[in-house]
Amino acid sequence: MEGNAGELITFLTAHEGKDFDAVLTNDIEDTVEFSFMSYIKNAKVHIQTGRITVSEPKTGKYFSLPISGIKQIYDESCGPYDLALTIEYNKGYSIFIQIFES
Repeated sequence: MEGNAGELITFLTAHEGKDFDAVLTNDIEDTVEFSFMSYIKNAKVHIQTGRITVSEPKTGKYFSLPISGIKQIYDESCGPYDLALTIEYNKGYSIFIQIFES
């Protein structure tokens, strides 16, 4: 799991200052599915104990991701201007993050 956490931290910090779009969904069978979307402009990345937070300084909008319990990280990028990844967690939910130039 530590390898996945390091990969996530490296990816997000490498793109600090860009715009982030994060979508949270669950994949748990026999439950009502949920999803949330958060768009962060000109993101700042904060590494804290047990989590990484991506925030928008001017508005205070943010999303936080746990860095433990990561099952798999999928790179879904399609070139230098289409950066994306999906983080799948052990508890049955996943987060899709797409990164845009400001």
